[in-house]
Order: sequence, then C-alpha cells, then structure tokens
Amino acid sequence: MQFDPVIVSFTLYTFGIIALGLYSARFSKQTDSDFFLADRGLGAWVSALSSSASAESGWVTLGLVGVAYQTGLGAMWVVLGTFVAFLFNWFVLAWRLRDTAAKQGALTIPDVLSIPYHGLAGQLIRCVGVMIIVSMLVLYVAAQLNAAGTTFNGIFDWKYNNGVLLGFAIVVVYTVTGGFRAVAWTDVVQGGFMILTIVALPILLIVKIGGPVAFWEGLANDPAGAVLTDPYAGKSGLALLGFLTLWLGIPLGNAGQPHVMVRLMAVRDRAAVLRGGVIASVWVLMLFSGAVFLGMAARVYFKGGLDNPEQTLMVIARDTQLVPGFLGGMIVAAVLAAICSTADSQLLVAASSVSHDLIVRIFGLDLSRKARMILDRSAVIGIGLLALSIAIGNQQSVFDFVLDYGWAGLGAGFGPALILTLLWRRTTGWGVLSGMIVGVVTAIVWRWQLPEWHAQVYNLAPAFAFSMLTILVVSLLTKPEEPAADRKPEKSKA
Repeated sequence: MQFDPVIVSFTLYTFGIIALGLYSARFSKQTDSDFFLADRGLGAWVSALSSSASAESGWVTLGLVGVAYQTGLGAMWVVLGTFVAFLFNWFVLAWRLRDTAAKQGALTIPDVLSIPYHGLAGQLIRCVGVMIIVSMLVLYVAAQLNAAGTTFNGIFDWKYNNGVLLGFAIVVVYTVTGGFRAVAWTDVVQGGFMILTIVALPILLIVKIGGPVAFWEGLANDPAGAVLTDPYAGKSGLALLGFLTLWLGIPLGNAGQPHVMVRLMAVRDRAAVLRGGVIASVWVLMLFSGAVFLGMAARVYFKGGLDNPEQTLMVIARDTQLVPGFLGGMIVAAVLAAICSTADSQLLVAASSVSHDLIVRIFGLDLSRKARMILDRSAVIGIGLLALSIAIGNQQSVFDFVLDYGWAGLGAGFGPALILTLLWRRTTGWGVLSGMIVGVVTAIVWRWQLPEWHAQVYNLAPAFAFSMLTILVVSLLTKPEEPAADRKPEKSKA
C-alpha cells in the first residue's frame, strides 16, 4: 500500500481526539449535572472555544467557504451579523443565563424556560421544547454527518455512506464515554484547528496569487467580477432586501441554539463569562472573515474551476503544490473538527431532552444514579442512530440542510423565548409557549409552503419576528406567574 501522509496525519489527529475524550471520562462524577454540564465548572477559554466551535459547524468550513466562492465580498455581511450576535449572547444573555440556571438547578434549556412558570403552562413549555430539540437537532446532526460523508468522499474518494458511518462512530464514542466534559475538552482542540486552518489558508493562497493587489485584480477580472467585488453582490431592490435578510437574519438564530447556550449555563462564574465573551468574539470574527476570504481567494487561485465550491478545503488538502501531505491531513482534520464539535454538542443536548426533560421531568420516573447514567448514554446512541438513518444516502448541500432545517427552527423556537424570559420580567408562561409554537411553525411553513417567499426572505427572519411579537402580546394579555419553587436552588460553584 502506498504511503499517504494525508491519511497518516489525519488518522493521528482522529485518534488523539478520541483519546482525549476517553481520558476526560476519568474525571466524571457520574451525575446528571456532570454528564450534561461538567458540574458547571468551565473556565473562560474552555467555555468560549467550546461554545464557539459548537455554533460554527461544517456549514462554515464547507458551506460558507463555498458561498463566498460564488458570492464574493457580499458574504462579509454574515461576519458582521454573527459578530454582533456573539456580543449580545456573551455580554447581555450569558451571565443572566448562567446565574438563572444555577439558581434553578436547571440542566437544560427547557428547564430554564419551564421552571419559572406554574402548572400547565410550564409542563407544556417543556413538552414543546423537547419536541423542537429532538426534531431539529436530529436533522442538524444528520447535516453534520452529511458533511463528514462529503469530506471523506472528496479527500479520500471513499463512498459517501462510509464517511458518514466513520463520522458517526468518532463522535459517539467520546460523547458516550465522557459526556459534557469530553465534548468541551475536544471542542477546544478542534476549535484551535479550525481557526488556524481557516486563517492561514487564505493568507497562503493570496501570497501564491501574488499579494493583495493581484488577488483583488484577479477577483475583479473574473467573468463575475462585478458581483464578486460588490458588497451587495450586484443586487438591488427586493433582491437586495432578500440578500441582506439572509445574511443578517442568520445570526438571529444564535440565541436559540440549545447546544450553544447550554455552554453558557456551564461557565464557572461571572468573571469567566466576561473573559469568555472577549475570547469568543475575537474567535468568531477571525473564523468567519477567514472563511469568506478563503472562498474568494480560492476563486482566483483556481480560476473559477472548482465544480463543487463546498469542497474547496478538500481540493487544497490534496494540492501538493500548495501544502505538504501532512499539512493536508491537518486541513482535513480542521473540517472534521468543525463537524464533530457541533455534532457532539447537539447529540448531548438532544439526549438530555430525552433522558432528563422527557423521562425524568415529564414522565416523573425516579431512577437511581446508575440507571440515569445508562439512560443518558443510551439516549446519545439512540439520537445518533436516528440522525445516521437520515444522513445515509442524503447528499443535500450542507449549507441548505443546516439553515433550512435546524438553525431556523431552533433559532425561532427558542431564541425569542429565552431572550424575553431573561430580559423582560413581564413574560408569562403562556406567552413563552405561544411564541415557541409560532416560531417553529412559521419557520417550517415559510420554507415548505411558501417557496417563492423563502427565495426572497430567509425563513428565520419572519419566524423570529412573529415569535417575539407573539410572546409580547400574549404575555401582556395573560397574568404573570409568581416565581415557581419546584426546584431547590443550586449552591454556587463560583
């Protein structure tokens, strides 16, 4: 067999990630709080890099690079929107969410949304939350496995389904054994690989092209140069409105991603929240800018000759004139890092909704510690298998798969509800419940029943707006609840 440095370096990285995940299991306290939140003990760097890597999945390293390749400078709008969204999450919501969750003893986002409200409204919020999380995150995990299959097919010429199976196996092994701590630790390493690769490669390509001036001239001289160098992508009127709604609308979903927000519940103290906010904001600014410039630089370097722009990184990894073989393996590792750092977090959150919110809180089963640990791990495997069954044989675009399904549904279903629960004291349980339902239903109906409208306005924007408006109106029309006391406050670990 011919020696392949790409495969060797990629394999070493993969085994290293699995080993780190398995090693983290040594620190497990075998409790729900530890398995799902690492006992609320994350420091600034771990929480920042873990939450950021969880948020920015294969749709950045594959999808956004591909979109920038086709759209050009106009893709920078998503950088601005996402940067602002990160600032809002970390400096407005994070400490409130962290303190509220610790006081409630909350382990999940449905906990945070349902515990403050008495009776039927609180229970229905939890039920609807479980349904949204399981349905949307299963699709989201399927999208990550889809990205894994695409990556392995593009770089190693493996069959798509074999790549999906390998991605599934890697993520499930360390998530099941180490839980939240394994996910957080591996996310830090994977986040580092992502940022190094996505920042270094556009610089390398621009140098190879001949420098910044040659790069810009090459972009302008492209047959589509007028579009590629226009920050509005050559659009005007309603087309421009739809374009901006997409790129500025995508970040609206950040506050509604439970696999991201749960990281903020696990931060050690407020000081770590503030430091983590700075780290996360710088990280996302570098990553998104790098992805956009990588797509544009690849357009110039390859002279527009890539058949599938989403495979830009895989083409570069195999180009020995650009990078040595071992570095090519690290590029593949960066793509896998983006996929795994999101998929593992989503698996864990979906599993917590099944084992904690559904089985324990809704059904009220009183399980021993050992039984709950078995249930938690079984839920991870079960959710993973369901996502695997969807991803097998489905090679839809990663970008469309994520944005049309998971991101929009979660963003509209949880974002407004969580924001108003934390920031507006007049919010009521019936308002939250109504807003969650309106948000996710609007996202689905807008995408599937109104395709012409969806082509002009990204479904998350109207879904988020309608959800927010519904919560405000219904809350004003219903009586606010007194603080619920169905959970004992947790002792602070700060």
